[in-house]
Amino acid sequence: MKTAVLVSAAMIALMPLAPTPSAQPAPPRYVFSSEVTGQVPIRIPLVNPHYPVDAVAEANALASDVNAERAKRGVPALTRDETLDRFAYAKAVEMAARGYFGHTDTNGITFQDRLRTWRWPTSYAAENIAFDWDEPHAHSAFMNSPGHAQNLLDPNERKIGVAVVNVGDRETFYVEDFSAK
Repeated sequence: MKTAVLVSAAMIALMPLAPTPSAQPAPPRYVFSSEVTGQVPIRIPLVNPHYPVDAVAEANALASDVNAERAKRGVPALTRDETLDRFAYAKAVEMAARGYFGHTDTNGITFQDRLRTWRWPTSYAAENIAFDWDEPHAHSAFMNSPGHAQNLLDPNERKIGVAVVNVGDRETFYVEDFSAK
C-alpha cells in the first residue's frame, strides 16, 4: 500500500525564470512533495504581505493543468473533491498566515497527522506544495520535479483538491492534494 511519506528528493527552485518587473527583489520560489521525510518547515520572509486571498481561478487552472497532463499520458482525469479542496485550502492558509513553507508545520504536525485529523478514509494520498509567482510557474515546477510529477500522474489516484492562496505581489502558496478514495 502506498503511503504518503516516501523518500524522494524535493526540488527547491530559487532562481526566477523571468526578470522581476519591479525594483523589489523577487520572492523565493519553493516546491515540496509530501514524499519527503524529516522535512523542516522553511520560514518565508514575505516582501509585501497582505491578508491571504483565495485565488479560485488559479486553483481551477491548476486542476485543469493536472488533468491535461494526465490526458496526455492516457491516465484518467481526477475528480475535484470539495473536502480535499477544503483540506488543501486549510494548509495553504495556515502556511500563509504563519509565514512558513512545508508539509510539516512549525508545531511538528505532518501531512499524515492532518489526514488522520480529517478522518480521511485512505492513507493512499499525496500532497504537492509550492510557493511561486503564478500558476504556470507552479505547475511547471511540479512537472519538472520527479516526485511531484509522480504524485499528479499516479493512475491509482482518483480525486484532487486544490487551493491557491495569494499573500503578496507574486507571493502565492499552491497546494494539490491527491487521494485514491
